[in-house]
Amino acid sequence: MQISFSQNKIIVDSISIEMEKAKEPSGFSNAMLRSVRFDETKLKFIMVKCQIKSMGKNRAEISAFSILDTVNKVRYRVGDYLGYAGIIGSPEVNPYRKEKPINSKKYSYYLPQYDSNVVDVFDQFSQKEYNDFGIPIEFGSEKNPDKSLVYFGKTTYKNFRAELFFITLRELKNPVFELYYKNTKVGTFQIEK
Repeated sequence: MQISFSQNKIIVDSISIEMEKAKEPSGFSNAMLRSVRFDETKLKFIMVKCQIKSMGKNRAEISAFSILDTVNKVRYRVGDYLGYAGIIGSPEVNPYRKEKPINSKKYSYYLPQYDSNVVDVFDQFSQKEYNDFGIPIEFGSEKNPDKSLVYFGKTTYKNFRAELFFITLRELKNPVFELYYKNTKVGTFQIEK
């Protein structure tokens, strides 16, 4: 698999974002994710690594990132996120669920929580002519389903490396992707087989 991309560095709202790498993640990277499961015959992860630095008081809104498939006109939301401020320690994840849990008494504290005070900003930056795409994650069971889209809040980190995982459609042919932060393009990449 060959990956080609044009690397860009942008500054938006006093936040510097540099796209470093884009690829289909390895099995190890997938193992780090919080059991995000989907039909791998129809969907796949694409990971984009960025170096992010806040030059003021603003912090990056993780749900403001998206990738656009410019060939097939699909806009993908972040499906999972890991943020690293240093070599040692656990990564930041800050996930939230978009819908309230069906049975909040049995809902695990370790799973993404519902918080109406934390806004999902993905919808605020839709692109004309593109269909927004997100996969609801199953937090329940086959017997007691409890699906919800997941989104990510504002980071607490000032200077960090972000691994952004996008759940994309496998069947679409020859996609050319553009990474966006809010309404600003960070870079372009293509994953060739």
